[in-house]
Amino acid sequence: MKTLQNYKLLIDADCPMCRLYGNAFEAQGLIEKGTCSPYQTIDLSIANLVDMNRAKNEIAFVNTQNNEVVYGLDAFKVILTNAYPILKPFSNLKALDWIGRKLYRFVSTNRKVIVPAKVSGNDCTPTLNVKYRLVYILFVALFSTIIIYKYSVSINQMMGWTSSIYRELIMCFGQIIWQSLFLHKILKNKRLDYLGNMMTVSLIGTLLLLPMFFFNTNPIVHLGYFMMVVGIMLLEHLRRCKILEIGIIPSISWVCYRVMVLGVIFYLN
Repeated sequence: MKTLQNYKLLIDADCPMCRLYGNAFEAQGLIEKGTCSPYQTIDLSIANLVDMNRAKNEIAFVNTQNNEVVYGLDAFKVILTNAYPILKPFSNLKALDWIGRKLYRFVSTNRKVIVPAKVSGNDCTPTLNVKYRLVYILFVALFSTIIIYKYSVSINQMMGWTSSIYRELIMCFGQIIWQSLFLHKILKNKRLDYLGNMMTVSLIGTLLLLPMFFFNTNPIVHLGYFMMVVGIMLLEHLRRCKILEIGIIPSISWVCYRVMVLGVIFYLN
């Protein structure tokens, strides 16, 4: 495997996801040590070669020998095909290229709600893409609904309740509507950022439930584990609201909705 040299990869110093893959590229020897450079503190000689606004949305990969710059998926292609030449024919396939660019934009535009962090220097927050943010919210909502429905079957049987995926759908999307309307004046222009973070909290909770599918445990254990996961979700919700600087009210509203829904379920059953 050949290591790329004489390059600079601009990453967002405030983005844990960017630091993760940047460090991974260096650790695996795909690029030489010191190639990853923070967007916020890059040398002026490099910054003058880069479209810094574009670099917020697509990482910039600068060839310091010929001053050529590639962005986003094209940067990944240069790194990976240099290390693994066998991938080069596939990288030029139009269908794979189209899918790759859509996936890259989807992750890039949502990276700050997937793994949030406070801004410590020059802001490298990607431009909000409403379409991709709504797709992310919808994807997590549907995925969480399916997993929670399957997880709660044994708990519902223990409680003498009927299981319904439609009820789970209503609960999930109801939370989105509830938070959007109730917090309208608080969130203002941060609404989609908050909703993206809220759905990531749901995604984290859903992923934490998955290991329990491999254990045939008592429904009481399932219920206890579920309550523990909800507690973790609440702490993560509070942390993200602090990063967004929107206070504690969204977390209180989040809890109130869940308590209200639980009360309705008790009443109807």
